[in-house]
Amino acid sequence: MSSGPRQLPPVPAHFTNRTAELALLERLLTENDTAGPAVHLISGQGGIGKTALATAWGRHLGDRFPDGHLWADLGGFSTNGPLSASEALGRFLRALGVPPEGLPGDVEELTALYRTTTAERPLLVLLDNAASTEQVLPLLPTGGESLVIVTSRRRLGRLQAEHRAKLVELAPFGSAHSAELLGRAVGAERVGAEAAQARTIAELCGGLPIALTTVSAKLAGRPKMSLEKIASELGKEYRRLATLSTKEAQSVEASFNLSYDELPSDAAALYAALGLHPGPDFGVGVAAASIAVREEVADDLLDQLVDVGLLIDRGDDRYTFHDLARLHAKEKTAGNEYDRDIAVRRMLEWYLFTASATAGLTTPDQEPIPYRYEYRPSARASFDSDQEALDWLELERENLIAAVETAHDWELPELGWQLAAAMWPLFLFRKHYPDYLRVSEIGARCAKAWGNASAEALMRNRAGAACRATGRYDEAVRNYLAGREAARNADDSVVEIRSVEGLGLVALQQGRLDDAIEWFTEDLLLGERQERPHDIGLALINLGATRVRAGRPEAAIADLTRARDILDGDDYNVARARIELARALTVTGDLAAARAELEPARATMEARGSRFEVARTLAAFGEIAEADGDRDRARGLYDQALPIFVGLGRPEADALRTRLEQL
Repeated sequence: MSSGPRQLPPVPAHFTNRTAELALLERLLTENDTAGPAVHLISGQGGIGKTALATAWGRHLGDRFPDGHLWADLGGFSTNGPLSASEALGRFLRALGVPPEGLPGDVEELTALYRTTTAERPLLVLLDNAASTEQVLPLLPTGGESLVIVTSRRRLGRLQAEHRAKLVELAPFGSAHSAELLGRAVGAERVGAEAAQARTIAELCGGLPIALTTVSAKLAGRPKMSLEKIASELGKEYRRLATLSTKEAQSVEASFNLSYDELPSDAAALYAALGLHPGPDFGVGVAAASIAVREEVADDLLDQLVDVGLLIDRGDDRYTFHDLARLHAKEKTAGNEYDRDIAVRRMLEWYLFTASATAGLTTPDQEPIPYRYEYRPSARASFDSDQEALDWLELERENLIAAVETAHDWELPELGWQLAAAMWPLFLFRKHYPDYLRVSEIGARCAKAWGNASAEALMRNRAGAACRATGRYDEAVRNYLAGREAARNADDSVVEIRSVEGLGLVALQQGRLDDAIEWFTEDLLLGERQERPHDIGLALINLGATRVRAGRPEAAIADLTRARDILDGDDYNVARARIELARALTVTGDLAAARAELEPARATMEARGSRFEVARTLAAFGEIAEADGDRDRARGLYDQALPIFVGLGRPEADALRTRLEQL
């Protein structure tokens, strides 16, 4: 039995008709004569049932693709904007077993890794709601036995021309099939008793399954309501329009309004508030916060919204909107800026409050800058383990990033910078370098707008770290220098330590060893003046690492032994000190002592899930093997470390390749 991902959404409960289209798709599949994967494009207007057809066919074919089924909503016509190629590739690669820490930051490298990963795996890939061919191309798997199903409101001519995509266009339901869908949802007897009214509803809904499904949900929930009443209400909404068949958004809005107008006030308030939610999906916690109710109350209200077809239950207590429903919900607060501001701030503050509960995963860069909540959540989330806290940050990553951007756009700079700062544990342990840089830069702008130079310095330092880690050294230096200037303006020597440290790390990675030693010496002096043992220990690690490379292993051993002792209790950084100490001991020929330092360091880094540091440990073991004359073992260890560095987009990969070539 394959353990590949199974991501396809469920087929809608009242999926209707499309018999001809399903038969056409099957026939076209047998005619595939391309060297690459078979590509099928299902096109049609919004709400016409493209996703339902694609999902139904995909699930029918599922057993033919045991290696995995991948799915992504590309958001081509979403109010939140399209899904980026890097995000979609990251999701797919993680689903295929590549750890988050193993994903490169550059989209071209992500694409190359995806092609490699899919080369020998026949996959079923459903790319829903594509805006353009360009959005689809990086997500095409390499394997010739794979099948890609694309849905789009556009015909994507380039995809047809260059990749021989087979086009299937959907038309709206006729009255018979619209009535069939209504009949499946509310009962054939009920529809048959008011056949004329059912036909009127179908016409007013424009034959759009999304509109028909919404009306059906209302009728199913009101068994005594006549179809005549629904037909009459739909007619009153849009009697001024010459035709509804070409006014899909309006016909859908009419359907949504019918359900919305019947909602209890608290469910209606939740629906409107969630229309302002910054990210693509959400859980019960933020929903409860949006209108200040208990989670169990919000859970019931979410069920009501799902029941009437205004919200989609994604499973695992996650919910999302159909694109048009989100727009409809958002419009319910249009013109009421007071309510909009409250709902947005409540949701953003909930994300900050919960993310702050993960702060214990790391040692803070500075003394925390307190935040005064306007709508403080009633209870902070608690995590049973560090892993659970990290998993929550990963789950909410897109929402947290969207929250930072929303705070910036809504001119809430203090809240924006706090949200950016709260994501630090995720970026420290899971990297996500492009996100790390994006969040840090927005955080720096928010901090500057807020007028807090210490906060700006911290964010500049983190932006510098994201640039440095991906080899963008000039940008890293600019950020670190800006951070140092801001820290000095704030008279905050604690944050200045991080700026100076960063400048030293850039110099070290560029091979400017004298400059690196100068920066790290200044870093050490700043830590000693402030009597900050933790920062002293970090400076000593960096000094020791630099002195090893400068051919001064004895001085390095003294620095690193002192660092290891000072940092006792901080397992992560003690392990970092041990790795560098082992490398220094290797240079002096004390291989047994080097191994004794590396073994506990590797165990710590593996337990932390830090792929980068695990790779550094493997490389250090390789150096020991090389010094011991065991070139085959050294080569094997370097071969294990290299893909990790490459996957992370780390510049250490180049040095390790050179070392391998020299063996």
